[in-house]
Parts: sequence; C-alpha cells; structure tokens
Amino acid sequence: MAKNNKRSTNKNQKNKNSASKNQNKKNNINLKNKNVIGSAIAAVIIVVLVVVVLTHPLYRAPFSAPSSISSDKYYMVSNRDMLSNGSSGVFFISWYGCPIGATDSWAIYYAINSTTDIYKYVELHTADPGDIYSNGTTGQPGLLFKGDFTFKTTDGYKYTFYPIYMYNETMTGTINNKPINGSLAAYGLSVIKAEAPPGIYNIMKKYESDVTYDNHITTTFIITGPSGTYILNAYMYAPRSGGLLGSGSPQHGAWNPNPPQYVMEYLNTSSQIKSAANTFMSYLNDAR
Repeated sequence: MAKNNKRSTNKNQKNKNSASKNQNKKNNINLKNKNVIGSAIAAVIIVVLVVVVLTHPLYRAPFSAPSSISSDKYYMVSNRDMLSNGSSGVFFISWYGCPIGATDSWAIYYAINSTTDIYKYVELHTADPGDIYSNGTTGQPGLLFKGDFTFKTTDGYKYTFYPIYMYNETMTGTINNKPINGSLAAYGLSVIKAEAPPGIYNIMKKYESDVTYDNHITTTFIITGPSGTYILNAYMYAPRSGGLLGSGSPQHGAWNPNPPQYVMEYLNTSSQIKSAANTFMSYLNDAR
C-alpha cells in the first residue's frame, strides 16, 4: 500500500513538472509573440513618422547651392521660397536698353500671356542702338514690363511678376536719367536691395561676379516658390539670323532688327521663342 502511494506521489510530481514545463513554453511563446508584435508596431510607427516628417511643408532636405553659375542656364539656388509671405514670384532684373532683356521679354510674355492676358502690362520697345543686336540706329526689338502683376499657370497656380529696371536706355544713368556716381554694378545691386525682398538681393549679391559684365549687372531673372528658387542669367534662347527678331550677326551695327510691332504680330510663329517659353513654364511648375 505504501509503495502504491509512493508511486502515485511520484506520478503526480512528474505531471506537475510536465505541466510546469508546458506552461513555461507557452509563456516563452507568448513573450516571443508579444515581442514580434511590439517590434512590428514600432516599425510601423517609425515608418509613419518618417513619412509625416518628409511630407511636412516645413521639412527641407539638405541642400547645397552652387558656388557659381554660368550664363544661359537655369540653376536651383535654394530649396526654399524667398518671399516671406509664402507666395510665389518671378523677379525680372534688367535695364531699359538691354538687348538680352529685350530678347528674353518675348519668351516670358509668350509664356505668361498663354494663360493670363498681360498685354496692358507691356510696352513695345527697342534696346540700346549702341549695343549688340543693333544696326547702329535701332536696337533689338523687345518689351518693357510696366509694374508688378499677378498671373496664373495652366492649372490656376498664382504667381506675381516683379520687373526691376536698374539703368536707363543707354546705361548712362538711372531709369530717370539721373547720373550714377560710382560703380554701375554697385548701383544696380542697390536698386535690387531697395525693390526686392532680402532673399532675392542676397542671391544676386552671392552671384554678383557671375551676373556682372563690363561693370554692370546683366539681365537675370529669379523664380521662387514653396518648392525652391531658380535663377537664369542672360539669354533664355540665342537669337538666330533670319528668325523673328532680325537677321545678320549680333555685333553692333551688323544686325537688322525687326520692329517690335512685327514681332508681336507674328509671335506665334517662332518655335524658338515657344520652346524657351515652355522651359520657363516648366521651372514655374518646379518652384511651386
């Protein structure tokens, strides 16, 4: 009888040990499952946080602006908007008699006028007859922009256009024909500082040596919006002989310019100007 009780006790003890082992296994499995679930939840949270941060309007990826720029080429110079109010703008910086400004004005006009009628904001004009792209009597046909105006892109996004003119027709004085004391380049920068937001001035100051020719600031425009800021100095396209603007060679006295009235009438026929306008519009889309 005692033996039977002992056997029964041993058997019960074994059952208890086996049950304890099974419980420990279950606990370990549950703990592992909890760890796996916890890791998965943590991974999801991290992914969500990364997506939220990267898509947040205030987030900006690291950006390094070019140390210098070349003419006739667009450059991204900031991944931020240079306007403190968060709007978007185009700053056209030129002078009344600039043959480059005259050339570029047609592509800018064609691009903007394709979505917003801006005819009342332009004036038919010719560039300095003493500069390149002239016959010595008449300069390159172009447009002068008369003050700030707003326009919309093809899908309705709004920009404001800001023309800034630094010198008069012959670059011998201010736009009011007053004498300029000292450096033309320094005076041009002072006009930009007075008329443009600090961010635009700082960009022009940074690339001063790249946008200066023969001691004056050359035609430059800056596109700025929430997604970044772009700059182009000099020509949006190179005028070609026999094209809409005139014929001959670009040297002073060797170019036969067409009247601006003629260019305006046949503006739709120039594939070269249309191509430059489309490129300009693509950068408007990139900056917004």
